[in-house]
Formats: sequence, C-alpha cells, structure tokens
Amino acid sequence: MRSAHKFRFGYASIACALLASAACSGPVGPAQDASSDASSSREDAPPRDEGSPIDVVIEDRAAPVDAGVEQDASVADSAARDASSGDSASDAAIRLRDRYPLNARFPEGGTFDPSQSAFYVGSLGDGSVRRVDGASGAETTIFTETAAGRWWTLGMDIDVARNRLWVCAMDDRSPSPRQGHVWVFDTTTHRRVANVALSAAAADATCTDVAVARDGNAYVCDREQGRIYRLSMGAAPTVFVRNDLLSGSFVGQNGITVLPDQTGLLSVVYGAPALVHIDLRDLSIRRVTINGRFSDLRPLAGADGIAFANGSAYVAFTSKLIRVTPTLADWSRADSTNVDLPDGMTDVIATPDGLYMLNGQAVRFALGTATDPFALVRFVGAL
Repeated sequence: MRSAHKFRFGYASIACALLASAACSGPVGPAQDASSDASSSREDAPPRDEGSPIDVVIEDRAAPVDAGVEQDASVADSAARDASSGDSASDAAIRLRDRYPLNARFPEGGTFDPSQSAFYVGSLGDGSVRRVDGASGAETTIFTETAAGRWWTLGMDIDVARNRLWVCAMDDRSPSPRQGHVWVFDTTTHRRVANVALSAAAADATCTDVAVARDGNAYVCDREQGRIYRLSMGAAPTVFVRNDLLSGSFVGQNGITVLPDQTGLLSVVYGAPALVHIDLRDLSIRRVTINGRFSDLRPLAGADGIAFANGSAYVAFTSKLIRVTPTLADWSRADSTNVDLPDGMTDVIATPDGLYMLNGQAVRFALGTATDPFALVRFVGAL
C-alpha cells in the first residue's frame, strides 16, 4: 500500500462513485466485454548501498492467539463438493463453505493453504494475520505486530513444501519512515520465523504482494517504485528487476503470481490497469497485449489481486473478476472474459474447491466510511 496520506488521497475520488456498493452476502456470481502494446526491456538493478544495514531478523517467538475472536454463528455448513482440478499442491478433496464471515477489518489480501484446508487473511485495520479454518469457519489471530508503527498486512502466499506463510507488511507512518517488510511464519506453529526489512534492497521500498516459487525464492512487488524484489530465507533481499512497465500512472503494482511452469511472473498494475510478464530466465519484461476488457469502468477502479487456476490468470478488480488466458506461450498476447461482482473486492484466491473473492473494501478504508460485513465468498459464476 501507499503511505496513508497518498493512499487515502488516491482513493478519495474512487469512493465518490462507489457509495452504492454492496457487500457479498452469499456465493458471488455474475456481463461481458484494454489492451496495450507488447514490449520487452530490462534495466539492471542499481547497486545496493553497501553502507546500509541488512535487516533480516530471524525470530523464534510464540505467536499470540486471539482467543476473543469467535466463529460467526450465522455461518451455515456448505454442501460437500468434489475438489476441482486447479493448480494446487494438494489433490485431496476439500470441503469448503460458500461464505466465511470475517472479523478481520479491511482484509486487503489473502491466500489458501491446501495442506491444512485453511485460509489466511491480513488487515489494513490493525496489521494482524488471521487464519480461517476451511471446515469450521473458525477465525483466529495468529499474529499482531507489537513494534511501534501503523501496520498494514497486505498480499501473502503459502509455500506448502516448506510450511511457510509469506506476508507483505507495511509500517505506514507517513511520510517517514514508510517501510515495507516481509514476514515469514511457520504454518505448523504459527510463529513468525523471519522479519525482512525491504530497505536492505532499496531505502524507499514498499510491499504490496508476494509470490513464492517452487525453489523457495519469494518475489515481492513494490506499489510505488516499479520494482520487484527477490528474497530467500536467511539472505538479504535484492532488487530483482526495475522497469517503468511496473509503474502506474495512478497506483503501481498490486498483485503478483508465479506461473505454474516456474518460467515467469505475472504482475498486475492497479491504474492504469495492466498485466506485465517477467521472464524468470532472461529477466525480459513485457506488457501483455490483451484482446478484450482489462479494466473496471468505475472511475479510478483498478486491478488488485491475482490468482492462477485452470490455465488462466484471474484478476480481481473493484467490481469485476477478469479471466486472462494466454494465446501465445510467452504471454505476449492473451484473451480476456469478465463478470461483474459486488463492489469492494480486493483479492481472488484459488483453492482446489474453486475461487474465492475477498471483499476487503479498501476504498471505504481510505475514506473512513461505514462498511458492510467483511467476508470470503465462493465465486459461482462462469468465465
């Protein structure tokens, strides 16, 4: 996220057009309808200031559990379902509910752990990390930062093979010190095992989303600086790529994912909306030329979360879900289809039991206006 002042100012114009928004009250279901020229470029990362400290803190402390957070009694059991054939580390059948009411306030990003059948979500409201049990719907707070700051938790990803949860966090004491961090948790103990300050890679680094590759490397997108950082456990973060295609005229990168074949990354730029492909082999960068809509017609609404499933990338906009399917293997071109959703969406999460939408209501957070109930809701439409 941007600094609070920039963030709140940038979203003030959006909310004027979105005051009639409605929250998800059940499974989210569905209308159909830009593209940009492909380009390829690479800019070498600037050398890191050797005089700056490397802040990679490996931790071993118990994570607090919020015993006061109770399961919402209104949650009804969903009918049992067979697992869908998505891109997941687990092929086991998972029975998930249609809707998970959330106590987390303004959950901007989330992820799903197929090994435990559990969702994780963050919070712009208090900077906590929360676990939602897929079977019971019970929500617990596994971590809240106690260090001084105005903490936000944003995008996150699961490394199933290593039992790790990677979380983007921001200390947003605007205008300084605005700092991006990556927190790493052990998913078996829920202890935070690492706290990485991205300032070790670039003094002005921010953090909005993280994606973990099969080899354990994590890639982090910067919403303001047009950079992607690379991290690995126990090592200092580095600038992986820097390019103007990763910057936005309004707001920059807001979501990132690793392609299933591990050859590249897809990063979404919020506004003006764009999808960018980064090749992990030669570091070439190109904007994906999309045949069809890749926008939300609401003023200043933009591309937010991204997930990969069924051979396509799914991108959450404020009030749309757009499926992008490559027409060329190098992701230079793609086709898109879209459906309308209730306003307030901030992420899309892939599970073996289908896609889930997260209504984090970031616009209302920016304006401080009244909210609807927060929830994770099954997407039941067709794309």
